[in-house]
Order: sequence, then structure tokens, then C-alpha cells
Amino acid sequence: MKIVKGTEHLSHTYILTRFNQAILIDPSYDLKQISEYLSDRTLVGVLLTHAHRDHIDLIGHFNVPVYIHREDAHLLFEDKHNGYEDSKRPYNKKNLDLVLVEDEERILFADHYIEVMHTPGHTKGSVCYLYHDQIFTGDTLFKNTVGRHDLYSGSLPELKRSILKILSLNANHKIYPGHDEFSTVRYEKANNPFYLKWIKQLKK
Repeated sequence: MKIVKGTEHLSHTYILTRFNQAILIDPSYDLKQISEYLSDRTLVGVLLTHAHRDHIDLIGHFNVPVYIHREDAHLLFEDKHNGYEDSKRPYNKKNLDLVLVEDEERILFADHYIEVMHTPGHTKGSVCYLYHDQIFTGDTLFKNTVGRHDLYSGSLPELKRSILKILSLNANHKIYPGHDEFSTVRYEKANNPFYLKWIKQLKK
């Protein structure tokens, strides 16, 4: 896996590779570096964790299917809510090959699959992607914290359920969030104050 680290305002981009195939997760920053890495590989898809500007800024540059949960697809084009309100959106609907995904759907990747986990809360259509022992959490779960729920289509009750769902995975799963540092399920179950509070509430 190749990680193109983001900036203060743009998310990390993850590039999964298998044989000569590649998949991008949340392409948003450093098109040059991404293109160079893909120069001898075949890009077969773009996976979006949700439809906020800082995770989708480069999607118009790749002529491949773009996977997004059906609850967030409309948000790609609602500039009042996706972050493009004050600037021109760099992609057009007619040029995107959108593929709408559902919870537990499996996306074929070479001889393996990437599983979709619907994790609403940050947005209604937020998802995580599971690939072997890696989980890409977008803006749902971060090291020691969780994503915002006060934006358009966000929900605190849904976010709570999503965090508990993610952290019910095997403790050895590695967590790759949209921003900041990487983590593991084991670490977050032991240290994330939001999880510890919510799991305690659940047991009452």
C-alpha cells in the first residue's frame, strides 16, 4: 500500500495494489505523486468514504468507476454542503462513472475483495473499507477521537453506533483514517475516550 499524506485541509490518499492493479481511496491531494505511482499499474477504481471536498478533490482525473454509498452520492453535487460553495467544483456529473454501494457489499479487486462497511454519523452515507486486516475509516474514526457529526446529514446517535461497529472488529485490524495518525482497533478500544464512554453507556 502507498500512502499519499494529506495536508491540513486535504485528506490522506491510499493506493492499494494487487499484482498490476490499483485502487485509490479518497484521492484528494498530490495528483503528480499519485500519477507517478500509477504509471506502471492499471487503476481499476476509486473508492470514496464520503462526499466532502477534502476527500474527493481529484476524482475527475481518473477514468474509472467511482464507488460511493447511495446515501452520499447526491452530496457530490450539492456544493452548499460538500465544501465547494465558494469555489468551482473540479468534476462534472456527466463525466463520472458512479457505482452505488451498500453495507457488506464486496468489491472485486484482482483475486481478492474489498468489503464495504456502512458507518453513518459524519455523513449519512459514510463508509469504511475493509481489506484484509486494514480498515480505511475516512472521517468516522481517528486515533483517540471520532469524526464530526454536526455537519449536513451528520448524526450523533448514528456515529455512536458506527464507532461501536468498527471497534467490534478483530483487535489486530489496522486503522487508516482520512487525517492524522494511523491506529489499531486494539489501541482505540483501550484509549479512545468516545468509545470508552459510549460502550459504558451501552452496558448500563
